[in-house]
Amino acid sequence: MLTIVSWNIQYGKGVDGRIDLHRIADVVEQDGLPDVLCLQEVSRNDPETANGSDQLSELQKLFPNYEIFYGASQNRSGGKDGGRRQFGNLILTRRSPLQVLHHLLPSPADPKAKFMSRQTTEIVLSTDSGALRLMNTHLEFFSEKQQLAQVQRIRELHEEACAQTREAGLDFPNTPFARIQRPENMVICGDFNFVSESASYRLITSAFLEHVPDLVDAWDVVHPDNDRSPTCGIFDHKQWKKGPHCRDYFFISQNLSPQVNQVSVNTETAASDHQPIRITFEE
Repeated sequence: MLTIVSWNIQYGKGVDGRIDLHRIADVVEQDGLPDVLCLQEVSRNDPETANGSDQLSELQKLFPNYEIFYGASQNRSGGKDGGRRQFGNLILTRRSPLQVLHHLLPSPADPKAKFMSRQTTEIVLSTDSGALRLMNTHLEFFSEKQQLAQVQRIRELHEEACAQTREAGLDFPNTPFARIQRPENMVICGDFNFVSESASYRLITSAFLEHVPDLVDAWDVVHPDNDRSPTCGIFDHKQWKKGPHCRDYFFISQNLSPQVNQVSVNTETAASDHQPIRITFEE
């Protein structure tokens, strides 16, 4: 079994306003430690979000048996004690990846919206049934134009990886030109900042050309007849005035659908404004 948890932790800020990464770790452990933990909104040395703390170091101490791979969507000067002021996504994994890639996502000019840079981190994992490409991301909220461009870039990355699998380049082992697999099997998770009725949702799940597996919503694979569990707005009604709804997903390549065993949401914790979501695959 391969278990992945995705959670926008809002830099550890709970609905009570308290920043507490120990509380985040306790929730993850109580639910059952996953093989891979994908977090969004992790802060480093930023006095504006987490009192300048280095949350990367703190999370490494809280999860000592995991390798960590940080994708900074923001990387600026002016951090605490002269450090880099960073904000982004973090993957913690108990399975050492074959490869790690960081992709900056597009932010086309949109003068009517406030926005921040966005990125996705991709790792390739070895499983009993073959290699798996896992991506962790956090998309734009305030600009639909930028969000749609980011979804399109994710689709292009999927097409690129599938093409590299079909038409692999020359291999020069034990050199920087060694060929490392980017498999068709793909999982992308995170805070997508869109609802299932949106144009962005329709775009990410729209059909690809031949030879590229479509991306499907894993919730619908497991729960085709059940209402979707909300992933935000359950407890924080100040930020989420529309109440409980879903913005966090697992999208998977269609060829992985038979292996999905479970998709669930922890709707009990108020340790962040979002809820942790979990997927389990049969290997």
